[in-house]
Amino acid sequence: MSIRAQATASHRWLILSTVLIGSLVGTLGNSMANVALPAIMDHYAVEVSSATWVITIYILLVAVLMPIFGHLGDMYGYKRIYMTGLSLLALSSALAALAPSFSSLVFFRALQGVGNATTLPSVMAIITQVFPIQERGRAMGFWATVNGVGHGLGPVLSGFLTQYFGWPSIFVLNGAITLVGVFCIWQLVPPDSKRATHRFDFLGAATMTLAALVLMFNLTQGAKLGWSSHYVLSLWVVFAGSLIAFLLIETRASPPFVDLRLFTNRPYAAATAIIAAQFFCLFGMQLLLPLFLMRVQGYTSGQAGLLIFPLATTAALVAPLAGRFTDSCGSKVSCLLGMGVVALAGVGLTFWRATTAPWQVVISLVALGLGMGLTQSPVAAAVTFVVAKERLGVALGIFNMFRFISGTLGTTIFGIILQSASSSASLGAFHLDFYLLIAVASVAALLALNLPGPLACRTLSDSE
Repeated sequence: MSIRAQATASHRWLILSTVLIGSLVGTLGNSMANVALPAIMDHYAVEVSSATWVITIYILLVAVLMPIFGHLGDMYGYKRIYMTGLSLLALSSALAALAPSFSSLVFFRALQGVGNATTLPSVMAIITQVFPIQERGRAMGFWATVNGVGHGLGPVLSGFLTQYFGWPSIFVLNGAITLVGVFCIWQLVPPDSKRATHRFDFLGAATMTLAALVLMFNLTQGAKLGWSSHYVLSLWVVFAGSLIAFLLIETRASPPFVDLRLFTNRPYAAATAIIAAQFFCLFGMQLLLPLFLMRVQGYTSGQAGLLIFPLATTAALVAPLAGRFTDSCGSKVSCLLGMGVVALAGVGLTFWRATTAPWQVVISLVALGLGMGLTQSPVAAAVTFVVAKERLGVALGIFNMFRFISGTLGTTIFGIILQSASSSASLGAFHLDFYLLIAVASVAALLALNLPGPLACRTLSDSE
């Protein structure tokens, strides 16, 4: 019997609340560490260049390991893989709080990243199993909202805990919430069947993971060391070699880790490109906005934070509504509107000057948050509409991996454009970045025409 058959309407939403605990702790694990970083630097007497590994190693491993855990979920069941990952996350969080040295803290953060890499593909696959297609967009909307809450709540919690209880308390809290999640999932989520019928393509998985890891790492190192450094150029060679090896292996493996025909599925390829474009713009703006508000307009960091806050808040509030809209109208309309609104918000940003009034800044960022909120949950739901169930886990893993890779790419490219200016307060460089945002969002809006509309969703619903 399938999970959906076992779950009543009210039970489905209880299962959703349960599995989203993992999404919350995963997001908190990233957003809380940023605020605690200065205290960690003081405790271990390390420089900022070393301390950033506390954040970088976590993001790197979460991103590149998601396809592997998605594939293992396809083979052995998503609940089993998810509980294993969360158990590792809880254990490594406790160990991080007790880390005797900085190197051990980085190691435990790496384990946290490995554990959290199971979260996104498992959560999205369980949602697909539990919810019928006519409710899936709404469920994905709540998933997007929880992510937004985690990003917004993390810095606040971390600041309070670090000030009054010390930086280890952020890991204690995260580990405790994770343990609650493990228990609730064990009790409330019905088991899904073990489906392993073939061997695991280790070479394909290893080469793809190596290529993704080197790419993400090199994007961060190139910005620091210079793109012409021998070290960075050597890493590009390793990336190219790993990618070529992966493609050659996958054309010969039976069965392959990633069936390359997946990318001939136009709706899936479009959904992956749209989420990549969204995170490219979002991460780029997370870099630009504080710099513009503080260096061009002269606001303090606290004032800048308050002005930026409506972006994340609007996206979080809109996500469930966008999901409900997707259930009735399909992903195409919502994503077309969403990325179109992002592009229009970018047009508004090009009118920003040093004298732009705060209310104009807020209106632009509310529009940007509206566009982001209209896109994230519908495009995630689209993947579950268009990919066969037996390949859903690895498809979701790749989909989410591209979110993080493109986000890193956005931060890097937006930063390079700023660095090319004679001054970090140069309006011309900021406006060039805003034009780039408009172009990327516009292309993503056009790609949304390939996503399922209401008729396609009703057809899929009838076939389930």
